[in-house]
Amino acid sequence: MAVAGIPLSMLARQALVLGPGFNGRYQHAWVVWEPGLRVTPAPIDPSAVSTVVPVSSASRLPTYEDPSCFPLLPKLGGLPVRVGRAPESDLCLDDLTVSREHFDLWYDGDDWFITVPEQSHATTLVRNNSLQPGERMKLIDGCSIVAGGVTLTFVSRGRLLPRVVAAAERLSKSP
Repeated sequence: MAVAGIPLSMLARQALVLGPGFNGRYQHAWVVWEPGLRVTPAPIDPSAVSTVVPVSSASRLPTYEDPSCFPLLPKLGGLPVRVGRAPESDLCLDDLTVSREHFDLWYDGDDWFITVPEQSHATTLVRNNSLQPGERMKLIDGCSIVAGGVTLTFVSRGRLLPRVVAAAERLSKSP
């Protein structure tokens, strides 16, 4: 079942309500889909098996200064968190520049790692380094992951708070 992204503005509103309890409630890692151009998929015939070329113009999602935040929770049995465009992905990135099965995230009890499936031809950059199929790389707080045309930021456990607080301050100052 896919995990839905939470707009940063919604997390900021929760921080305003919860106060110091916010960080205690959200003590897990996050993958943040940074604002930028998004290539929207056209409606697809479910029986089609060929690759679809984007025909729509690019739109923006997430919106400017309101990235989409995905909670990153370890799966039972040490299974990977699958990230891709496929609706059955654990983290579904609805962008045609992202492969159906783009990469996997693994938790070893202490750290998060990323791998690209062996059969993949997807372009994935981690910390500006190209990740090759089958290669495993440790994620560090604040590192970027570029999947196709989508930029994600890995935020380690409990470290989203400063960004949420800054967004909450902007919200509290707006009319």
